[in-house]
Amino acid sequence: MMFSIAGQSLEFFMGADKPAKPEQSALTALKSSGLEALIARAGDLAEADRTLRRNLPPALARQCRLVSWDDNRLVFHAAGPVWKNKLRLHSQEVLAAAQLLGLHAREIRIKVALDFTPNTDPMT
Repeated sequence: MMFSIAGQSLEFFMGADKPAKPEQSALTALKSSGLEALIARAGDLAEADRTLRRNLPPALARQCRLVSWDDNRLVFHAAGPVWKNKLRLHSQEVLAAAQLLGLHAREIRIKVALDFTPNTDPMT
């Protein structure tokens, strides 16, 4: 004799048919929706950002973020004008690190972002 409640088996209630974690389900849905290239680009951007900021002094690294790149330019956001100028002083080091990553940028554009939230990532 099979035990069931509202059409569900005992195994269902004990976790045998346990659904995936919500965050995994969301990622799976995004990947199957054709946004996989966008997800990969966002991951590449996050990795490049972490790697490039490791080459900066820690206080500066927390106050800026790589937001995009193309064939010629890296674009950073900075928390304020002082941080923008400090990052500008380190632009050659950042460009050299970008070359090592395979990013062939020749210039850096830095924008002050009024809504910037300083990075608290301990890796920087």
